Amino acid sequence: MTRRIVGIATALALAALLFFASRYWSFRLWDRPGLFGWEALPPQGGLVRGWLRGTQFAVYDIIIWAIAAFVLLTLVQKIADAIARRSK
Repeated sequence: MTRRIVGIATALALAALLFFASRYWSFRLWDRPGLFGWEALPPQGGLVRGWLRGTQFAVYDIIIWAIAAFVLLTLVQKIADAIARRSK
């Protein structure tokens, strides 16, 4: 039961982080310049767009975000599977 709760909490946290990194984050949870004064964490999200600003890849920010999200979710799933196999 505990493993399931930890898994659900991890999935929700990861989904929130991925959503914050995308261009579709519309919540303003803190004031400017950023979280704890870090300008790298703006309140409007869109981290990938900010990282790619000024490069030739800026127009592909949503595609790059989708690929990175897929890779990250795959890695997390492989780690969770490895932990589950070890605990048996």
